[in-house]
Amino acid sequence: GESDDETPKKRRVEFRRSAESLRKIFLAMARDFRVMVIKLADRTHNMETLDGLPEERRRVVARETMQIYAPLAHRLGIRKIKWELEDLAFKYLEPEAYAKIAERVAKTREQREEDLAEAMAMLEKHLATDGIKAHIQARPKHLWSIYQKMKREEVDFEEIYDLSALRVIVDRVGDCYHALGLVHDLWMPIPERFSDYIAMPKSNMYQSLHTKVIGPKGEPLEV
Repeated sequence: GESDDETPKKRRVEFRRSAESLRKIFLAMARDFRVMVIKLADRTHNMETLDGLPEERRRVVARETMQIYAPLAHRLGIRKIKWELEDLAFKYLEPEAYAKIAERVAKTREQREEDLAEAMAMLEKHLATDGIKAHIQARPKHLWSIYQKMKREEVDFEEIYDLSALRVIVDRVGDCYHALGLVHDLWMPIPERFSDYIAMPKSNMYQSLHTKVIGPKGEPLEV
């Protein structure tokens, strides 16, 4: 059987590894900021090829990724890598929960994409009538954020409707506020679900307006 001090020993070793990783990261950033981007890309590749490692080692690498590398990607404003790292770490840290959510998201994807296409067309037309030139994208929620929301709000998957969001990209800051008004003119806003990250940027200098509305299907839609 496992000795009494084996688990604390493992934790101490893990802590030393994480501290060493942080030290290397800070040194790399001090030398050249671009090195950090390469390290994030390298970690993403490593996470995609973890299957060949023993389970315990996979969990150690995944935990380090979730605690160090994903927050770093967020701080640098590289959202795509942040989301990818979180989902990959989630897969190895909580494989059963990951598999369930991945399966459910896949089952509902087709209908969700149809609904989003309809919402995008409606919004594009509404913005164009007021002279707003915009590029609209559908942004799917990543699996880790869905799981976090389920735990935070203590709801089941079936009770989460906003599995995707619309992103509206315009040319000028003023157009952001104009577009927001038109979104609220088209769909009823949900009270207290609006954030102005232009007036108050996030810590990583992310700037955008976030709102949640009752979309064309009568379900919550983030824009």
